[in-house]
Amino acid sequence: MLTITINEKQYQVAPGQTVLDACRANGAYIPTLCNDPRLNPFGSCLICRVEIEGQRGTPLACGTYVSDGMVIRTDSKQIAEARKTCLELLTSQHYGDCTAPCEIECPAHMDVQGYIKLIAEGKFDEAVRLMKETNPLPVVCGRICTRPCEKKCRRNSLEGPLGIAYLKRYASDKDLAKKQPYLPEKKTATGKKAAIIGAGPAGLSAAWFLAELGHEVTIFDRQEAGGGMLRYGIPSYRMPRETLDAEIDIIKSLGVTIQYDVHFGSDITVDSLKADGYDSILLAVGSQLGWPLGLDGEENCSNVQIGVDFLGSVTRGTQVNLTGKKVAVVGGGNTAMDCARTSVRLGANVDIIYRRTIAEMPADDMEIEEAELEHVRFHILTNPTAVEQKGDTVHLEVTKMELGEPDASGRRRPQAIAGSEYVVEYDYVISAIGQTQDLSFIGSDCNIAIHRDLMVTDTHSMATNIAGIFAAGDAVSGPQTAILAIAGGKKAAIAMDKYMCGEVFTPEPELYNHLRAKTNDEIDPANWGDCEKIEKTPMPMLTEKQRALNFDEVELGFSDEEAKKEASRCLACSCADAKECKLREYATDYNADQFALAGEQSLYDIDKSHTFIVRDRNKCITCGRCVQICTEAGAGTLGFVGRGFDVTIEPAFHRPFGEDKSCINCGLCVSTCPTGALVPRDDITLPTTAYTDLEDVKITEIKDAVEQAKK
Repeated sequence: MLTITINEKQYQVAPGQTVLDACRANGAYIPTLCNDPRLNPFGSCLICRVEIEGQRGTPLACGTYVSDGMVIRTDSKQIAEARKTCLELLTSQHYGDCTAPCEIECPAHMDVQGYIKLIAEGKFDEAVRLMKETNPLPVVCGRICTRPCEKKCRRNSLEGPLGIAYLKRYASDKDLAKKQPYLPEKKTATGKKAAIIGAGPAGLSAAWFLAELGHEVTIFDRQEAGGGMLRYGIPSYRMPRETLDAEIDIIKSLGVTIQYDVHFGSDITVDSLKADGYDSILLAVGSQLGWPLGLDGEENCSNVQIGVDFLGSVTRGTQVNLTGKKVAVVGGGNTAMDCARTSVRLGANVDIIYRRTIAEMPADDMEIEEAELEHVRFHILTNPTAVEQKGDTVHLEVTKMELGEPDASGRRRPQAIAGSEYVVEYDYVISAIGQTQDLSFIGSDCNIAIHRDLMVTDTHSMATNIAGIFAAGDAVSGPQTAILAIAGGKKAAIAMDKYMCGEVFTPEPELYNHLRAKTNDEIDPANWGDCEKIEKTPMPMLTEKQRALNFDEVELGFSDEEAKKEASRCLACSCADAKECKLREYATDYNADQFALAGEQSLYDIDKSHTFIVRDRNKCITCGRCVQICTEAGAGTLGFVGRGFDVTIEPAFHRPFGEDKSCINCGLCVSTCPTGALVPRDDITLPTTAYTDLEDVKITEIKDAVEQAKK
């Protein structure tokens, strides 16, 4: 036996071992991509760097054999930098998306590609089940989500994005129509109680996940019905109230109790909730206070309304009569579009006044287009400067604007044109320029840290500065989107569960995500080979005439055929092996940057000619493991072709993989590939051969495995 030192500890090892084998046998971590215990050392990936006393630099552990008295170090700054450089070389030539950009961009990180694939296969129940692992309000989000996922859809590099929200709505509507919509299996009751303040998207989301984890959950809300801004800030022609109620009822059927007309800070307090036995509290109060125009004399104008107050009054049926009236809506966001389109339905003639151009409007393009269709007039590069009510009319002074240099948001700053002021008379003016939150409940027993009128929380756990009190939603992020609030509710629920169970909360590590390119504009459409261009399936909608003077839902939903057609457009751009990919694992560990050493890349068509295997040379790092193991197996199907950076791994004579008769479908190449360059097909039933449980097979057993596969 030989005596060696690994990280300052001595070990007895047998001669003839590599440093890699000796270190691993004694619990010392060394990353490697080209090493397979079944194969001889190859040394192609170069990342198994170590330091050996008396040797220069960082030699390869897989190519160095132990000797008596050897002193080895497996972790140092120099080693980490060397490994990172090697990983950045490998990632610079690796091409593909670890995770679909749509999933990355979704604040809740929904498995978009997964549920779309299930919809395409007609597996609607399974699709809803997958959706609700991250989002318990897919019926809502399928209607009102701002669709950040679609903006990142790789299909944009062809003809346009997938209708992701439409498909989400389709599957969740089918589930909603069932006698018993999907409910997850609840864990055993914990005996713990959680109180949630606010029945908006953040509160409802947290309630779902807490109830699923076995806790007793009660939501307290000051309104007369649930949904928060989903009900009181979004018109019913976009979010029908009966549909919203039905989705809330599903959450209640999981065991969640909702108490309405309860004001936090007066009817209930932190102290009273603790006295009632609640073990944790979530503040999900939302941003339900609208901003006034901020003009002198505005407080004396009874016919100037706040946008969110106006929308709430319509929900409650207490709005003013707008039939034949002339209405100005000030603002360019989605709330402004909602106020304008709502006023049209109430019989008004509507102008939108916005200080920038339509191109700078923060509202969704689709909302702007729908407002134009419904004859809302846009007065762009126009800004209110004064307001006065004279009798029943409002005299609104406005000035013309021009765009100057970009401001902090990146948009060009509007500036007034001197002498361009003029006055317009309106019956009503609606301010839709922003929202804030009512934090009047902050006090002695709820002394939450506040910064810029927002509650301060830990980014990962949503915990506040007070133990047992968490916060999520718009009152933390500022007025944002429903899906961001839903994501915040889930994060809070996970941390609350740990807190109530006396466990330490540990955030999930942020994984390395390889990208085809930073933006879709940088992707060559040839990337998708012979993929047919198929235009996005349009959503069936009410005609302009059918919308007149009513709040019927405008979007009518997909048919089965339309949904399957749209789902089939998905490019399935994420990697099938991302969860097991060793390149991704090590790139995460060493914080590798795929663009640090980026250069010219070759683009290869994906080879699907094989009956059981998909071969993607774009993801191949030429580690050589598949070549070695195929040769050891006696097949010799794969080999190296070319030299230097142009080397690739190919079947003989560059034939399609499936046409090489030497391949005997043993699956050993799939079992050894570390990156997803070789994966089983998912569109057929695989044979029960050697595709799984082969990683522990020894070299001497490989041929036996091959013979068994032949049979």
